[in-house]
Amino acid sequence: MSLEHLRQIYPVIQLIAGDFEVNAVRTGGDGRPIILLPGAQGTSEIFFKQLLAWGGKRNMLSVTYPPLTDPELLAENVVALANKLQLQSFDIIGSSYGGYLAQWISVKHGERVGKLVIGNSFQDPRPAQSPEKLQGLETKSGEELKAEAVARLAAMPGNEFRHTMLDLVGSHQPASTLRSRMIAVQKAVPVPSLSIDNSRLLIIECDNDPLISAPMRDAIRSHYSGAKHRTINGGGHYPYLLKPDEYNAEVAAFLEI
Repeated sequence: MSLEHLRQIYPVIQLIAGDFEVNAVRTGGDGRPIILLPGAQGTSEIFFKQLLAWGGKRNMLSVTYPPLTDPELLAENVVALANKLQLQSFDIIGSSYGGYLAQWISVKHGERVGKLVIGNSFQDPRPAQSPEKLQGLETKSGEELKAEAVARLAAMPGNEFRHTMLDLVGSHQPASTLRSRMIAVQKAVPVPSLSIDNSRLLIIECDNDPLISAPMRDAIRSHYSGAKHRTINGGGHYPYLLKPDEYNAEVAAFLEI
């Protein structure tokens, strides 16, 4: 399964959601729809290993959401897109900031959400925040932040992950989107109570996640004590790319794909 294969079968499409044009990948499967939400770095194509694995079985929509920093506005944008495509109810897979956004959708529109997969994410962002981090982001342009992100990726060992992220972040993710998501993390507030039962949640974490600290991982597990929980060894912050077989098996079993 490759990014090039995804582009041949499910090319990116442009859709209007609310006041914004968004890029998305949509598959043609049947069954309960699944909405996929990426983290700060990456686009709708970042879930290519899941879209290719399940696209023939489930109606999947992976979204590059617009450059907004307010999670409530972003939640409404995603739901507006679901409305446009006549997706009345759906499951959600969210990673990192996308997992945080998925929780907000479940706060505001829980009646629309079937099951929720929160991957490598947080409910309370405050341990990862500081005024210095926010100021550092706000004083730089999107182009500067993107150049820094691409430089960090370019310095990594040459493997599939590096190639994929340089393609997505370097060539396809708008600088404004990257900047807005990074700022959104620093401005984020704890998620209020969800309007779905915790038994409908799967929390995925990795034992070596460099971005979600062990205390933050403990905190989200404790907050959603009735949720299912799985730890993937060695998946870093991107188990759906680095450990796709294990990640896909856990998510497919939970979502009954």
